[in-house]
Amino acid sequence: MIVQAKNGRQVLLKPVQSNEYDKLTYYLQHLQPETTRRFGPHSFDRETIGGLFKNTETYMGYIALDMDSDEVVAYSIVKKGFLEHDSLRLRSYGLTLDAKTDCTFAPSVADAWQSLGVGNSLFQFVLSDLQTLGLKRIILWGGVQCSNTRAVNYYIKNGFTTLGQFEYNGDNYDMVLNVG
Repeated sequence: MIVQAKNGRQVLLKPVQSNEYDKLTYYLQHLQPETTRRFGPHSFDRETIGGLFKNTETYMGYIALDMDSDEVVAYSIVKKGFLEHDSLRLRSYGLTLDAKTDCTFAPSVADAWQSLGVGNSLFQFVLSDLQTLGLKRIILWGGVQCSNTRAVNYYIKNGFTTLGQFEYNGDNYDMVLNVG
């Protein structure tokens, strides 16, 4: 799917393919320190990326490619099910977790591409794919830092609700989106 960013550039939204692992690794390794401090669902090396997406039953990756440069400008990872180490906390909010219909989500957008609509477009692309797979609820991967107001507002704008707050390297919100 091709969309136009607010900077006038065309961006291709698609599932990540094995021949794009090097591009994705480059993208992740060149995020600004502020972004990498807030985004860290996995290591940013090629071996980790290849290992994750080899397991298509569990992990799905999505990218936004700038059509002029063919560079990754945004990335989202989805894990079918939930993170086991978060399950006790998530259940404490009254959630009944379901490994078949829940998924865990972590997005990122390159610093120079933030606030250009790419993150929203990629999320809508991912959401559509998740709905076709029968997934019913999206849980944020490790929550979102309360101090990251841009991200918190992004999630609220896209329909996520706050379940509660927890402390891990600062205050964080657990947020979910019911999609079906």
